[in-house]
Amino acid sequence: MNPIDTIQEKLRENPLKNVSLLKMLSSFHSSMTTHLIEEDGNWGILLLLPAAAYSYDHRTYPQADYIVFMDYSSPKLFPALLRLLPYPSHLVFKLQDEQYMLALANHFDLHKARVFFSYTTTEAAQFLRDEQAVRSDVPDERLIPLWAGNHYTWEEMGDYFREGAFSLSIFEAGVPVSTCLAFKNEEQIWEIGAVYTIESARGKGYARSVVSSALQEVLEQGNLPRYHVLETNLPSIRLAESIGLVRCVTLGHWTNYKQSFTNR
Repeated sequence: MNPIDTIQEKLRENPLKNVSLLKMLSSFHSSMTTHLIEEDGNWGILLLLPAAAYSYDHRTYPQADYIVFMDYSSPKLFPALLRLLPYPSHLVFKLQDEQYMLALANHFDLHKARVFFSYTTTEAAQFLRDEQAVRSDVPDERLIPLWAGNHYTWEEMGDYFREGAFSLSIFEAGVPVSTCLAFKNEEQIWEIGAVYTIESARGKGYARSVVSSALQEVLEQGNLPRYHVLETNLPSIRLAESIGLVRCVTLGHWTNYKQSFTNR
């Protein structure tokens, strides 16, 4: 079996936990350095992505040399993975398990950059499909100002729609006031993102309507929803929890150097 196929197989044993690793591996495997260690029935994975390869990382962490992802079935493999890290380099560790951060903190002076919470649905969950929410399977230019409010570009949206994404939006007098996007993240995991409501329309429940509608459509397609939010975005967290989503993963970004961080 191809080593990348083996790595994907290991990571898909817990797809929601490892969705960031799987997505980056799928999108950037040609730019990424991959390591798989197998020993005494245990395995360890280390992925090194040049920060310049991905526009988000290059924009958010301009001083970084590499973005580091890891997973392992036993902490016995951690020392071997540690020896594979490029040194000296400016590193951003994207860690989906607190134990990984604690292990690395014994060897690096880590600085917290940002933390994201991932939410998903409970088993047999159902959500209301609001008839006001208009679905579009192609990019709608009227939504550009709303997407820009979440720092998405027209080019990024084009990429998502080419992979089967759809938007759900509410309009007032033909003008979009609230929207979200549902797009394939990895295999059967679909992301609900780009949630934005213009200021004058906030407080009317529109974000709840478009997100609930998107969740229901993703579930009806037989896919697993994921709602990913920055820990400081309290309104988005309240929205997720108020409609019955449950937190499944905490993803921390940690650097081995100090810098000024952007908010996104």
